Amino acid sequence: MGPHSSPAQPPRTPAVDALRALVPDDADVILVRGAAPSAANGWKWTQAEVLGAYQWPPYPGEALRPLDHTANHSTHASLTVCEFLTTQGGPIVRLVRASDATRTYRIRLSSPRWEDGDDA
Repeated sequence: MGPHSSPAQPPRTPAVDALRALVPDDADVILVRGAAPSAANGWKWTQAEVLGAYQWPPYPGEALRPLDHTANHSTHASLTVCEFLTTQGGPIVRLVRASDATRTYRIRLSSPRWEDGDDA
């Protein structure tokens, strides 16, 4: 990625790269769930998991395509996702579902191919 890369492309940061390492190389979007911060856990993210990884469809409006065997409930995944949720946010993170106990987020690791360069 050079200086002329798409502005919609998620930034390459150590936190995003750590998430990328948890899922297959061809994953574009991941779904994560974390135990909601509360007074009981010091208002910190303490437990999380990768629920799945997906690829963008070839055309806008179509459903994301799930990748096989992408759930990750390991301690390493939990620590990585918790660290990401603590330090990151912005346009690549979208809240999908919230309850008193958990929050589920969709995190964009790469932009859809149809967004690359088509905005100019």
